[in-house]
Amino acid sequence: MIASTSLSAVGEKNYTYDEDSESITKLRQEIETQMREYTWADEIEYGIMIGKYDRPPGAKEYAPPKEPMPRPTPPLPPRPDLMPYFKNFSTTGGIAAGYQVFGGDDKPAYCGRVYCRTNSISNLKDNAKEWHVLHEWGRKTNGEGTENCIVITRSGNWATFGIYISSLGGYQYWVHHPANHLISIGIRPEHGDGYREYTKILFWVWDITTGEWWSKTYTLPQTELIYSVDAALEQDTCESPNSLWKSFYKFSAFDKMIECVDLKSNFGWLEYPSPGMNNEHVEDYYDDYGPNTVATLWQRKTPK
Repeated sequence: MIASTSLSAVGEKNYTYDEDSESITKLRQEIETQMREYTWADEIEYGIMIGKYDRPPGAKEYAPPKEPMPRPTPPLPPRPDLMPYFKNFSTTGGIAAGYQVFGGDDKPAYCGRVYCRTNSISNLKDNAKEWHVLHEWGRKTNGEGTENCIVITRSGNWATFGIYISSLGGYQYWVHHPANHLISIGIRPEHGDGYREYTKILFWVWDITTGEWWSKTYTLPQTELIYSVDAALEQDTCESPNSLWKSFYKFSAFDKMIECVDLKSNFGWLEYPSPGMNNEHVEDYYDDYGPNTVATLWQRKTPK
């Protein structure tokens, strides 16, 4: 089951449609309020994406928790359209995944730089049984796919942000913040204006609630080409879904000209289906509140 609508296209925003529920209504109302506000944080996120800033001015350095924190490494299946490029991949089974994709060969733009926010990490199923992912997909010059992403899991009251780079062998670092905080995350391949090639890539995790900032630029072993970005929800199919809605919002993607892309014309939906659960998603575009910004929401639930 796939539900899709656009708040910006329906006129009066009454937050009701056939598959709506109390939980998504509340979440959409919260996001609508956030989208209406253009604040200093929006200015900083955009400035970082275009290279004006490398960090928020005056931000506090990230301080890792003093107590030992989990470092979950949930399996990451490659996207269905990238399967031919992962020659050594053998599926482990038991993974359901839905991808809201922007860019690629069959779309108007190749997308590389991407950022978004989330304040619904507390809705993820605990103990890395469900994970939220922001992807930047590249291509090697020989055509093989590469995967760069930030994987979000929850352990009790804490959220873990795993930095994953396939060409460097997998997970590189983990950042931890309270799960109920407002978090901004971003991936910035360091390509020149008008070019797809990059050999360095910057990741950030910004706790807007506390002002703590973490970022790092990684050097890759060989040149990659920007290709597409996506937001994903993935889950262990051995676990029953909790039917809570999760979201990314103020999602913005940039093309090789380092300009915001038209998300509507570059959208595509891909899925690893599961007979044990439904993967429902919604895209809500908010062009009135900033160019090409979108809220993406997901829910897993047991089929009727």
